[in-house]
Amino acid sequence: MSRKNHKMIDGRLLQTNKKYSQLKMKQKEKIAEWMFQVTRDYYMKKCTFPSDKHLEEVVDSVYEKIEDAEIWIPYGEVFKHYKSKRSDINKHVRKSLNEKEESRIEKVCFMNMCMIQDHKGNVLALDKVNDSYTGTTFPGGHVEANEIFQKSMIREVWEETGLRVEAPKLGGLYHWHKSGVHYVITLYKADKFTGELKSSEEGRVYWIPLEELKTKELATGMEHVLRILESEKVDECYMHLEADGYVGDLY
Repeated sequence: MSRKNHKMIDGRLLQTNKKYSQLKMKQKEKIAEWMFQVTRDYYMKKCTFPSDKHLEEVVDSVYEKIEDAEIWIPYGEVFKHYKSKRSDINKHVRKSLNEKEESRIEKVCFMNMCMIQDHKGNVLALDKVNDSYTGTTFPGGHVEANEIFQKSMIREVWEETGLRVEAPKLGGLYHWHKSGVHYVITLYKADKFTGELKSSEEGRVYWIPLEELKTKELATGMEHVLRILESEKVDECYMHLEADGYVGDLY
């Protein structure tokens, strides 16, 4: 065997002019994955892709992996290949990071509800009139786009009751998934308010002793809402779907 363009390194006779194209397919696949990983790590750390003057930093890390795997290819060939594939590698990194971010995103519908007390043992009840949600509940509604949660609750309560609550306190969360949407209700408590009580198209509102409220035909999930707002140990309820319907898990 001719020793031209070969040299002995660590007991191995290596071809000094070996081209990247001469690597085996599995070796190319490994190196491609290392180039992707090192580029992604660089981007995650510095929030930018390596510029021309920083390519060696990336290639050095890749070449360490190549040497650890005992794959022989001259450094210059690796550098040249990385530079030629840099645009594609950067696109691959962007795509992987976007997909990872998108996998964490879900469609959410935020709502609110407030238990208003009058210092006489009464709470403000709402007999909800709605095709999909009926029964006795507390006033509240949906959070609109770009709206602060607490301000949304204050607005909804005012629209449904004529009262404007002051200094409300966040009492917990009540949430569930349905048809690909995560529904989240922020639960508040308040005992300070101004205004004149009046009902709305959402239903009749009235004061009622808390214990008497519990005997009425409550809207779906209200037993869990009451448990959260009355308890110092429970502040969250997640409704999960079983064969017979939704079941509440308290936390």
